[in-house]
Amino acid sequence: MASTNPSRYLRHDLIDWLSQDVLAATRVAVVGAGAIGNEVAKNFALLGVGHVDIFDFDKVELHNLTRSIFLRESDVGRDKAEAVSARASEVDPNLRLSAITGDAWKTLRLRSLPDYDCVVTAVDNFEARLKLNQLCQIARVDMVNAAMDSRWVAVESYPFSSPDPTACYECHLPDSAYERVAQRYSCGGLKRRAHAERKIPTTAITASIAGAFAASTALRLGESRQLPSRRIFVDTIGGGSQVTELVRRDDCPGCAAFGAAPRLVHASRRWNRPGAEPDAETARQVLRLSEALITDYRCANCGMLEIADRYINRKAADFDDSIAFCAGCRQPAIQIEIRDCFRVQELVERFGARPIPVKYALAEINGQTVCFNFEEDDR
Repeated sequence: MASTNPSRYLRHDLIDWLSQDVLAATRVAVVGAGAIGNEVAKNFALLGVGHVDIFDFDKVELHNLTRSIFLRESDVGRDKAEAVSARASEVDPNLRLSAITGDAWKTLRLRSLPDYDCVVTAVDNFEARLKLNQLCQIARVDMVNAAMDSRWVAVESYPFSSPDPTACYECHLPDSAYERVAQRYSCGGLKRRAHAERKIPTTAITASIAGAFAASTALRLGESRQLPSRRIFVDTIGGGSQVTELVRRDDCPGCAAFGAAPRLVHASRRWNRPGAEPDAETARQVLRLSEALITDYRCANCGMLEIADRYINRKAADFDDSIAFCAGCRQPAIQIEIRDCFRVQELVERFGARPIPVKYALAEINGQTVCFNFEEDDR
């Protein structure tokens, strides 16, 4: 709730297009509590946005202090989300600012996503943006993506709550972005242990501009459901800017499958429990899982299979490429199969009554995309 002191927002009340009541009723998620996330949280707190949830899995490091208004030396080693939320709350104690620590992929739930008016992605890698892009499409919640380097700022808005199909984050993503994501993985699809993520140098100046545009864009999206997706590009040194409408691509890998908004069905990972066996038609249905699974694990050199059960039917994301070395012959000869598409019958055979270890599954049923949300088992 907003401050009960009417004089706090006295200057805001003089702005004819700004409604303090609307701001007080707004709920947003800020994913990333780094340089841009600090600025977004600061702007929301000063404006009187009623409920802000801040998501981040990282800890505060000393180099963060040159770009993050809410962080202090005493915060080094502390969870970023907690440090930023606590300091932003000091701006206006009447607002609700909450910290959610951990990976947003695990903590941001499909059931609760529609409660937000907007999700602001202030993350620093393409893979996280790709995941958030799909979550927001499925939940039909607006998304604002902010990115920057030492000079340039890009802020993109995606009004997924609109009844009309709109461009998504992947519609205009260059091939180089997918190449960057691929560099994090071996040819077999496992994370590389030795991969060092390239860090983008930034300053407080670009962070403040990115945070200002991201906050403004997030709050304006709700004014009209007819706004197209668009990108604001700013040169923070030269002063130039450009606004581009982002057109939906029919062949986009991120949203082409969503001719209409997916239907969200809250289900249990134990949908294949005894007594609930699928009928013949359902058994043939193909599901695309939110995370790829290891489906085969064997050594081409010695044939060792004793430890295969440690990996088969587990999420590939839980392991790195160190498991490609055979524990028996100590050679990099392990052959690993990783897949994310399965027929329902195969999943029944693989898991029986055991839970399927994924966040959700997508299926095409009667011409519509259906999302089976398996997060209910995590409650």
